[in-house]
Amino acid sequence: MCRPNTLYSLLLLLLTGLPAHAQEVIQPGDALNQPQPPAAKASGYIVQFVKGTSQGERAMAAAQAGAILRYNYASTEAIAVTVPGEDALNSLKRNPSVTGIAADYIVEPSIVRPARGKGFGGRRGVEEAPPTPSGKSTTQQVSYEVQRVGMPANDSNGDGIGIAVVDSGIDFKHPDLAPAANSAGTSFNAVAPGSSCQDDGGHGTHVAGLIAALDNDTGIIGVAPASTLYCVKVLDGNLTGTDSQLMAGLDWVIQNHARVKPPIRVVNMSLGRPLDKGETLDNSPLRPLVQALYKAGVVVVASAGNDPDVEITQVVPAGFPEVLAVASTTADSGIRTCPLIGDMSLGPVSADTASGYTTDGAGVAIAAPGEERTDIVSLGLFGCVGLQYGTLSTTLNTGGVSRKLVPSLYEARGTSFSAPLVTGVVARVMQKQLVPATLDPGEVEGIRAWLKANASRKDAAPLDHPWAGAIYDYTFDGVREGIAQAPR
Repeated sequence: MCRPNTLYSLLLLLLTGLPAHAQEVIQPGDALNQPQPPAAKASGYIVQFVKGTSQGERAMAAAQAGAILRYNYASTEAIAVTVPGEDALNSLKRNPSVTGIAADYIVEPSIVRPARGKGFGGRRGVEEAPPTPSGKSTTQQVSYEVQRVGMPANDSNGDGIGIAVVDSGIDFKHPDLAPAANSAGTSFNAVAPGSSCQDDGGHGTHVAGLIAALDNDTGIIGVAPASTLYCVKVLDGNLTGTDSQLMAGLDWVIQNHARVKPPIRVVNMSLGRPLDKGETLDNSPLRPLVQALYKAGVVVVASAGNDPDVEITQVVPAGFPEVLAVASTTADSGIRTCPLIGDMSLGPVSADTASGYTTDGAGVAIAAPGEERTDIVSLGLFGCVGLQYGTLSTTLNTGGVSRKLVPSLYEARGTSFSAPLVTGVVARVMQKQLVPATLDPGEVEGIRAWLKANASRKDAAPLDHPWAGAIYDYTFDGVREGIAQAPR
């Protein structure tokens, strides 16, 4: 397969004609040295109650305090509220049934966004590339990312496995996707309960394609094209959501995973946020819902995050030990046409290199490609430039494929796109019954162990990034989990 035209690549850095070809990186947010705390929804809180407190009692507590009830969860003793002032908040704090009150933090997809500082969405500022031409393709394309984790086969394609895509929705009109019906029984919109789960941000459609784009004569092919996708919308059209919306989405999965056919056996979350000061993995209100899925034998796959300065234990939901956290690598080796000039020149980036933006640390289960490759080439008056290529997948409202998210038009790079590749691998492991199926954590841990035992280049990859120290502050944790590989 030919390489894509570099006109549609992402210009990340300029190696200018300064003495010794000193490097200059376009990264507006690079002045910060510490992870940024998460933002929170104005006047939004999650209130946790003692075990056994009924939904009716929780609703009454909110009403008596003068708080506006937004979500009343069925799978955990908690509610989400908006408080009109300190009096209502203090009233809830005085309620003897209340065990904790947390801010309703903002969650975002794990993409490398342009022109932004550190955060879960991506540490490095980047320049946007021109949109890749899209529209219905007459020839199915095969992405390097899917090739790297393993092409599907007739008996290894995810058939019979239900997957909940907890994201910005799915494009139900896309000819290369076939999710379960956009109806109350098979989809859920936490952003606007009762409304359509149709994607309006692009991220969920891109993720859905990497998992399950159909094996047909158009678009691309996903890792598990015969799996069934269930749409759970927790991010809005601007690709932002909140803890309370994420909790509502997970609550729906817990209540419905065994009711739908095929049942939901895997959950993909390509989103998250950093922990706030004083917040821990144990006291996060998200944890009980993730634990409930774990106990039910539902595998939860989450993107590790896009801040190399933090450990996986400093982010949620990927930091929860019940989750399979996925770090990002390059899918293919880049080319270099610029001459090497001493130690100041950047070296080529090989396949299976740890992405410079990826979060790492003890607790990462496996790695998978979150970007295609990086080329270092001569580009006219600019001299040497680094061109970074995002993942190729289905694109919202076009019926085609792109490296961009539409309408958001972000280059599709990040651990957001590593996670769905692993989700597809997990579906194929389940389909082939390589791990005993149980309604308890045994299957989850069995799959975690299977992924590690069958990883490609285990103990060798991810490779160290050659730009570490010069461009990226990537801190390698010393564990080379290998690249996820699907069963043949």
